[in-house]
Amino acid sequence: MSDAKFPYNEIFSRNIGAISPAQQQLLQEGRVAVVGCGGLGGHVIEQLVRLGVGSVHCFDPDVFTPSNGNRQLNATRANLGKNKAQAAVERAAAIHRHSLVVSFPEDFRSCRSAEAFAVDLVVDCLDSVSARRDLAALCGERNLPLVHGAVNGWCGQVGVVLPGGDLLDRLYRRQTESAQSAAPSVLACTVALVASLQVAEALKLLLGQPTELADSWLHVDLKYMEFLLNR
Repeated sequence: MSDAKFPYNEIFSRNIGAISPAQQQLLQEGRVAVVGCGGLGGHVIEQLVRLGVGSVHCFDPDVFTPSNGNRQLNATRANLGKNKAQAAVERAAAIHRHSLVVSFPEDFRSCRSAEAFAVDLVVDCLDSVSARRDLAALCGERNLPLVHGAVNGWCGQVGVVLPGGDLLDRLYRRQTESAQSAAPSVLACTVALVASLQVAEALKLLLGQPTELADSWLHVDLKYMEFLLNR
């Protein structure tokens, strides 16, 4: 996909050094599905595009409301009432056109597109326990790695579920949907950090690099600056 104003080699030149030119090409060939395009998802999609990931599929049936404005990257006055997946696509196009970013403005569980999950990995940016479990099951069926993320107030967590792994079952064994019925407090700083950690894990997976979070998870508490790796 050409973009005369932003040549490929120039826009991604500052990636080189941290990653090699060959690895940059791997990212261009990479395909990622982001499920949930609100707080975490908006930041995740943005960073994947700025890294140069070639294909990003964005899933979300929801639209922006005023309460999203404290933390969601694409929650602007102009976007009130707009579908979150479509807004992410429009923002990506404003950055550059070297990534094919496609919106699926529907619940991932009802999506019937054959191409929807023709990807290398999936990033979980959902806010529902049942939806997360369903997404993990879908990834298990399709043999896809899943990068999980969740936030609450000052705290967040990130983990990587490899095919056949049971991380989400372990994380949410005692939690039911009713236990999280009230909308949680969420801070913008927590959202941005957890999304960045998810993207770092997705980057490693796309490049075939090892991760300390394989079937493990990292707990982050920004209020007390605690980072705890759990195995």
